[in-house]
Order: sequence, then C-alpha cells, then structure tokens
Amino acid sequence: MLLFPSASTENFATFGQGFLTGLHELSLCSWVSTHARYLGTILSYATEENDNKLVLHGWNATIPTSIHFVIGDPAFRELPVRQVLNGRWHHVCVIWSSIQGRYWFYVDRRLASLGSKFQKGYEIPPGGSLILGQEQDMVGGGFDPSEAFVGGLAGFAIWNRALSPGEVSSIATGQGLPRGTILTLADVSALNGAVQKVNCTCLEQCL
Repeated sequence: MLLFPSASTENFATFGQGFLTGLHELSLCSWVSTHARYLGTILSYATEENDNKLVLHGWNATIPTSIHFVIGDPAFRELPVRQVLNGRWHHVCVIWSSIQGRYWFYVDRRLASLGSKFQKGYEIPPGGSLILGQEQDMVGGGFDPSEAFVGGLAGFAIWNRALSPGEVSSIATGQGLPRGTILTLADVSALNGAVQKVNCTCLEQCL
C-alpha cells in the first residue's frame, strides 16, 4: 500500500518504464482511500507527443465529485466519485476497449458509469512516463498541487485487456488478481517526497 500524506508536488511514485507495448485495451483497478474533498490524480501517463496519453484525475475544483478519464488528450470522459470521498476504502476499476471505444467504471463492484465511442480504434503508445499521485504537464514533471492525490492506494494493478464484471468482483472480494497484469505496485521503482510504502492486507483494511 502507498500513502500520499499531503497535496505536495514532491509526493509521487514512479515506474521504471511505461508500457512496453501499445495498448488497445486497458483495465486499471485499485483500492482507494482519501479524506480530501476531491480525489486528485491516481495515475498519469505522458509521452513527448502528448502529456495526457492516459490520465485518471480530479482536482480541487468547484465540482469535486467527478474525475476525468483521459485517453489521448483532449478526449476524456467524466466519472462519478462522490461515494469514494468519505475517508473509507473503496475499490475502483476503470476499463476501456478501443473496439467500439467502450468503457466501464466500477466502484465497489457496482457499475457507476459506462459508455461507447470513446477513442475507438486508438492505441495508447509504449515508452511513456507513468506516475502515481500527480498529473504531468510535461514528461516526468509540470505538477500542480491542486491535482495531487492525498490518501492511500492499495492493490493497484493494470491489465492489457478488458476485465469481465466477474473478474472485477473477484478482485474486490479478495480472490486474487486475474491473469494478464502488466503493472502492479511491485513494479514501482521510486517513491518521491513523503510517499510511504506500508505493508498490509488490503481486505483487512478496506472491508
């Protein structure tokens, strides 16, 4: 589990390398806990071509109860997160497929949002900079404290395919991670600022 204690641009976690191959499908799941009035940035993936190739972020705005799911800026979808902003642990999964451009957003195993025609046929390219806790406005930097994540992330994982509803449910109930993970918290290469790694069994903390 990673703890991000404050909205400082010094606090973030980095992966040694971004995606090794291009992605036409993606699933991102994590346990999330925050006492902030907005969710902040869980993940940002930037390349030299586009600093918002893949972003899941909220910010200190007038309407803080949603986050933007960005794939290839400026394309994004707004996802509801009001139920996450209560300081408790919640399991979230966002899933996207370039086939028909479909996406699904789950909170605590329940489908909170879905849609289609979102970046149909698009490929998320390899070789970018992947960061947890900050939104990149340039590769590896350009952070804004109003977009920083404050709280805890546990069981974070990314797959190169679209998970099924049953697989989402099995993760949220502690039955392990389905096949096909391409990145987990074990692949984090550096913790910056005051970010801390804490060993815990997530379900004991989250349910």
